[in-house]
Amino acid sequence: MKHTHSLADQRYINEVLALALNQANQAQDPYRPVWHFAPLFGLLNDPNGLAHFNGEYHLFYQWNPKACAHGAKAWGHATSKDLFTWQHQPLALAPTQDYETHGCYSGSGLIVDDTLELFYTGNVKFAEGGRTAYQCRASLEAGKQVEKKGIVLSLPDGYSGHVRDPKVWVHQERYYMVLGAEDLNYQGKVLAFVSDDLENWHWLGEVFGDGLNGYHCDDFMLECPDLFPLENRHVLITCPKNWLERDGKKVETFDVTYHIGDFDYQTAAFNHQDGVLMDHGFDFYAPQTFADQDGRRILFGWMGKPDEYEAYQPSIQHGWVHQMTCPRELTLVNGRLKQNPVMELTHMRQHQQVFKGLSTCFDGLSGELQLHNLQNEELLIEIAEDLRIEVDSKGLRTVRRNLKNHQWQVIEWPGRVNSLQLLRDHSSLEVFINEGEAVATSRFFGKGFGAKADKGFKLSSKHELSAIYWQLVK
Repeated sequence: MKHTHSLADQRYINEVLALALNQANQAQDPYRPVWHFAPLFGLLNDPNGLAHFNGEYHLFYQWNPKACAHGAKAWGHATSKDLFTWQHQPLALAPTQDYETHGCYSGSGLIVDDTLELFYTGNVKFAEGGRTAYQCRASLEAGKQVEKKGIVLSLPDGYSGHVRDPKVWVHQERYYMVLGAEDLNYQGKVLAFVSDDLENWHWLGEVFGDGLNGYHCDDFMLECPDLFPLENRHVLITCPKNWLERDGKKVETFDVTYHIGDFDYQTAAFNHQDGVLMDHGFDFYAPQTFADQDGRRILFGWMGKPDEYEAYQPSIQHGWVHQMTCPRELTLVNGRLKQNPVMELTHMRQHQQVFKGLSTCFDGLSGELQLHNLQNEELLIEIAEDLRIEVDSKGLRTVRRNLKNHQWQVIEWPGRVNSLQLLRDHSSLEVFINEGEAVATSRFFGKGFGAKADKGFKLSSKHELSAIYWQLVK
């Protein structure tokens, strides 16, 4: 059954428009990015429905337009010609139907003929406790509004109500879907389904999780699965949920890992290598990829996490919270997944500066710094009073002051650092190590260093450095 904008949808949209008229003055906002995508207001999280369609890049995203907090999510929508200059579009999906009462959860996009087909999870929580999930379909035709088409897959037997985040693709004229799931033994699994018409989906099998293909883990959920071909292999990205002890309390993990392997389209078997952590910073979660018109595999990630610290982010005072990462191209090199900024980033470079020496400062709240031919020297890169990067013979450390208790926290990447590319955009930093071998992604909100002066990067080393710096201007 099709649903165009119903009266319930229109009421939701009117409420959002009323909220938009009361937002803080963004011109006075010191945290709003220049070239990363951020919501006009409200809370943003997972990227959804990524595609290059009708001559434009489309970015849908999990969005609570009514508060800077998690709640019943809608889908926001933006378009771009160049991956960096984004136009906000009308709200795409609102949680107004009985199969999505507690949110239009994450999903993906697939171009079929002249239509961008969208798949998402309708989340329903019961008053007496418990929940269920429906995999739903919507469509976008050029020049039209997104049109809901209803449920295509109910909750499969043997799994809890935590089944979500459909990633859909086509292979040899058949459609495939993977879902993140939790089975009835509280074990995380990735499930696969197949269809010939996008409406009728049939069970294919379990792809990944404890007890499959020699893999063992105690993850209780595998969120946001993304399975895609890359250079004659397949890559599976997941967000494994687990528990760890911190300060005497159990807290959830928010890691992202990838596995490289070979996917069997007949049996759903996925024979894979060991998992690798995708990011070594503080703010990276729920990434999604798509193949663009040139065949590039491009990734966006949510530059945030739903942890205990997000409520302390000062951008909330300006009516918004969280942003996306820069778009990154993925490649496979010597059996490892590499992430690097897409080449369109270079179009923003201005006012190049070249430096050789032991220490210097580069001014600018939006800029790119490159360091090459590093020789295991001890190197300190100060970004702001609450964030710095340290490099030595053991590897790279991201050191950030906690927003909640103001204590310093450290995340390490162990390895030899040969080169660095750092991207700063007001309140975010992305560090690409060894031409994308590893990445560290973090938000920060402190002032710059120096007397009342915000800087971009302050470098100091015991050995001579060779650095190139550009301001990034959109």
